[in-house]
Amino acid sequence: MDMAQNKIRNRVMVNQVNVNAIDTASGIFVGINYANNWSSHRKTNYGFGSVSNSHVCGNFSYVIDNDLVDTPINSNAISIIEPGQNINQNHVDIVGINVNVLDSSAAVTVGENGLNGWSSHSKRNAGQGRLIGRIQNEKNAAYISDQDIIDSQINHFSQF
Repeated sequence: MDMAQNKIRNRVMVNQVNVNAIDTASGIFVGINYANNWSSHRKTNYGFGSVSNSHVCGNFSYVIDNDLVDTPINSNAISIIEPGQNINQNHVDIVGINVNVLDSSAAVTVGENGLNGWSSHSKRNAGQGRLIGRIQNEKNAAYISDQDIIDSQINHFSQF
């Protein structure tokens, strides 16, 4: 048996990872990761923004987002990364990962990962943003007009 072929290239040891929240298109990546050609696009329109631990009363939010073409996204993935031939020569030890909240397109990966061409897209129109904590929200109104001709068109061009 050839000892050179069984040699561990990387060793990752993590005792504990504690995370409250992982936001959109984000992540915890523990180990040996080959990340390539990632894209993330977000468009958000709020009439009244995000609030935490507050009293919100008597507001009128008016959002007008009438576009000919709204949020066009062109994803041009042109290459991928291939790991070497001697894969699985890494050693990853994890005792624990605790995550309370994963938002959309969020990830937790452990080990040896090939992460090619991840793509996350979102568009949000809301009269009011995120409400966090203790909120007293009363007598509020919102009007949203989003009469786009083309809304969030996604074109994915790849040359893999």
